[in-house]
Amino acid sequence: MGELRDKLFYQFVNKTLDQLRGEFREKYTPKKGNRFLIKGITYEISPCSVVADDFVFEISSKIPQELLPPSTKIEKYFDAVVKLVKKAEKKPAEAKMENIVHNANDVELKERDYVKLTYSYRESELYTLKDLEKKIKQFQSRSITIPDIPGIATPKGKLVLIMVGEGMMKSVRRNMQDLIDANEEVKKKMKGSAAKPAAKAAPKPKSKAKPVAKKKPAAKAKTAKKKAVEKKK
Repeated sequence: MGELRDKLFYQFVNKTLDQLRGEFREKYTPKKGNRFLIKGITYEISPCSVVADDFVFEISSKIPQELLPPSTKIEKYFDAVVKLVKKAEKKPAEAKMENIVHNANDVELKERDYVKLTYSYRESELYTLKDLEKKIKQFQSRSITIPDIPGIATPKGKLVLIMVGEGMMKSVRRNMQDLIDANEEVKKKMKGSAAKPAAKAAPKPKSKAKPVAKKKPAAKAKTAKKKAVEKKK
């Protein structure tokens, strides 16, 4: 039963993530392989896997070297983005810089560096039992209808799958926004610091010229002049 449950979760959650990718690709610029471009940076959402009752997936963004000052090191950019993302309410389970090679036009291979974040969610993080009980009461009162889900017979089982899907959609969207905001803040900051002109050195104070001392007349010349005056007398 556990394997069947995980399989159903896997199928349903990944169907939900496909919808989210579609939203991003429709809102922004779609790229090859379900990727999408936002303000010059390429983003990607990986499929979700179910590992020991945890829902695990990755989101990534290309490090935009072409948009940064030439002297910027990609390691510095990566560290700055990860530092901001780790301030969010939901922190990534792992953060790493990965080099990915993409095939462009089936001929050219393009090598790029990416910020890759791994997130892990437990089922209890995606919905609460209180919310589930509320949904069950709404179904019993016929205020909501439950769509047919192949492989699930009970209304409660179907509602659990639906709420897991809704919780994943909300969580991944929030994680993506955290990464987008971090990229924009770091990109803006690094561009701004490079644009600032270097501080000019203060001019050195001019040294005042020392007054030239007047030369005293030679003692012999003074004596000769005195003798000449005395002769005239």
